[in-house]
Amino acid sequence: MRDMAQLRLQTEVQQLEGSIQPSEGSLSPYIVPDAETLTNHLNLVKQLASSARFIVVIPKAVIDTLDMSKKTQQGARDTIKYLEREFHKGNRYLRAQKENEVVKSVKRKKTKNEDKRVWSFYGILDCCRYFAHQSSEYDSSGMVTILTSYKIEQTLPEILHALIQNTRSEGINVENVTVFHAKWKTQG
Repeated sequence: MRDMAQLRLQTEVQQLEGSIQPSEGSLSPYIVPDAETLTNHLNLVKQLASSARFIVVIPKAVIDTLDMSKKTQQGARDTIKYLEREFHKGNRYLRAQKENEVVKSVKRKKTKNEDKRVWSFYGILDCCRYFAHQSSEYDSSGMVTILTSYKIEQTLPEILHALIQNTRSEGINVENVTVFHAKWKTQG
């Protein structure tokens, strides 16, 4: 009985994902928060997930970052507890990235001194590319938004700033979570 319910929920999610198409001026149907956003702005992400307007996808790279941070950050522990609870309940608007949901860019080796934020962003981007390329029937730009706690205009490491610019050229938006949340509130 439980397996049948799980299969039904998975089918509903697949149908919902297949029917999503962004319109001009609308917010992305797929939102992908980074680890810092989940750690520092979990309440905003919870509101977005419970709105039933978005599918919040948690990439493996974000889960790995949270796992590494849980020993030193209470916010990471709280986020992990929340995600585990929601995944167990089968929340159809909040889910983890699946193994096959990856479109990798240029394969690169991690250098010894590379910023962990940059490496994590590559993993997030690989996940987002998958969702951005799901439909060949229409323009995929605007399908996915990466939510970050960075102020996009602030001084970021050069490589991270370049990655964000390239991400936009691939049709994937990158927005500050508080800015995105405010847009959602005004669109009601």
